[in-house]
Amino acid sequence: MTNLLRDTLTERADNLEPPPLDLDGIVAAGNRQISRRRALTVLGGAVATAAVAVGGATLIRSRRPQPVRPAPYVERRAATFAVGNKIHYGADVITTQSTRINAFVQTDAGFVFLDEGNNIHIADRATGKGAWSLTADHRGNLVAWVEGFNDHAESVVYDVAEKRELVRTPIGNAIPPNVSLAFSPTIVALDGDTAYFGTLKGLYRWNLGTNTGDLIANVAPNAVRTVTAGQLVYQQPLVQPVMGHTLRVGPTLTSGTRTTFTGQQAFLSPDAKYLVSQPADARMGDQPVWSDLQLFGVTTRTVGRLPGTYAKFLFGQWLDNTTFTAAGVRSDVVDLLTINAETGAHTVVAPEFSTYTFSTTAPRILPFAMPTGASIYDVY
Repeated sequence: MTNLLRDTLTERADNLEPPPLDLDGIVAAGNRQISRRRALTVLGGAVATAAVAVGGATLIRSRRPQPVRPAPYVERRAATFAVGNKIHYGADVITTQSTRINAFVQTDAGFVFLDEGNNIHIADRATGKGAWSLTADHRGNLVAWVEGFNDHAESVVYDVAEKRELVRTPIGNAIPPNVSLAFSPTIVALDGDTAYFGTLKGLYRWNLGTNTGDLIANVAPNAVRTVTAGQLVYQQPLVQPVMGHTLRVGPTLTSGTRTTFTGQQAFLSPDAKYLVSQPADARMGDQPVWSDLQLFGVTTRTVGRLPGTYAKFLFGQWLDNTTFTAAGVRSDVVDLLTINAETGAHTVVAPEFSTYTFSTTAPRILPFAMPTGASIYDVY
């Protein structure tokens, strides 16, 4: 390339703004109804330079320095659900390349979901890995899952913002030959800088900073349901081989409030002040078995009121310390609600967003998913 051509191209590049970017193409193929200003943040993409190719030469010109951006849009917790291959996030809709979203969670760095084959997608990028469920904290960039192999399983914690694994360990999850497991290993919870692994050998507490863990209880993988703000929700009886009938909350498995709550599944508010649980007499055909909900104050054990116009509820997520979302089922249609744990007041934010009809072929799954990280299916 002659000096004159090079100087001309350089001068033009300096005088022109970067060319417009096809953000829809960058984020993912297909139609995305989410606004362009927000799309890259929600799905974890970023573009720093623009390139112009001329006669085989490529000139790369960095954007001018930008002012400090506000916190990423996806950090906001909004009323969220998924139908088919679309994640409905507040007023926005994110269309994924998958056929169906089986389960998903929200992190501050983007959504993570399982597709129709239970393959893990970080935002809309397939990882080549699979799991049965996902776990995330109320806030933060981390997601966790268990990967199964022929003779063992591995507990994994992944940083969505940094795009790397923080933890991968087989500890406690060696599978003896010719053994049928009653309960599979699970990620009980991510709670700040600590992960809790429900392994075949018991409950491990894992320090994410040092990547080391210790066995804190020789209990079944699901004996502890969740951990939030340092408070453990665990079953009673604790050592029962099948799921216990009631729940307790405390900083350890032998201390804290001795109040017993009805239920099997548990969802603590971010400050561990309120507990949403599923009562013991829920429909056992639905998995996970939280088709009906109860609301408690953890320290006062006051029972909150839920809207009486719905036959059943499915938990969604805590939006803050007092407000959570739930799907309310009326006949065969479903409304998305926000519910205030203090007052019991509720608002319908997405009326009739889906039907409550399980697919006719296995796995019998509903057409929608809530951001709990677990699929909703019928075993019958």
